[in-house]
Amino acid sequence: MNIFFDFIKEVFTGKSLGRILFNWQVQKQCQNLEGISIDLAAGSNPSYYRYWGLNKNKVIKVDYKQKEGIDIVVDLNQILPFKDNYADNIFLFNVIYIIKEPKNLLKEIYRVLKSGGTLFFNSPFINNEAPEPNDYFRLTSQGLNNLLRESGFSNFKIIPLGERFTAGVNLWHSFFIFNFIRFFVFTKALLLDKLIPKKIKKLHPCPILYFVIVKK
Repeated sequence: MNIFFDFIKEVFTGKSLGRILFNWQVQKQCQNLEGISIDLAAGSNPSYYRYWGLNKNKVIKVDYKQKEGIDIVVDLNQILPFKDNYADNIFLFNVIYIIKEPKNLLKEIYRVLKSGGTLFFNSPFINNEAPEPNDYFRLTSQGLNNLLRESGFSNFKIIPLGERFTAGVNLWHSFFIFNFIRFFVFTKALLLDKLIPKKIKKLHPCPILYFVIVKK
């Protein structure tokens, strides 16, 4: 994929900067995945399906209500309807912040994942409230670290996406009426993020969201 042309396409179809960066991370991390995959909170044909490297028809698609293409309807606040050590890959995209007790859900995911299996999820940081119907959490990297360890995981990588300038622009996404303005502002913010000293990014990160890769 040509990143530049994909960026133009995504901007001019109205995607937020956070969603663009997230989709690119899906493309980078979710390739050549084999075995049983479960997409928790799959929704109806989300945009990241175009970016990952697996057959979406071989993914068990789960959501809280019946929609086109959903295989199983599940309340993620309850016990997951899968046996122990069942899945090779689990995706938990754009949902952890609306779960009332995320530690309980992550413990369930730990149970369902096979040994050596992988959980991929994202967590917003600098973002507007988005009740669906609830919105409970904005976790720091330390918060994510503690949450994962308390849920039984010890092998994981927490990746910040975006920084101060892109995070600020992302909050104003819906105010940019014209796509050519959105393209100019997004591009400027991405360039300005690169000027932030690495020490500040490391000690005091300010991303739009975190992308997390967890191994059992």
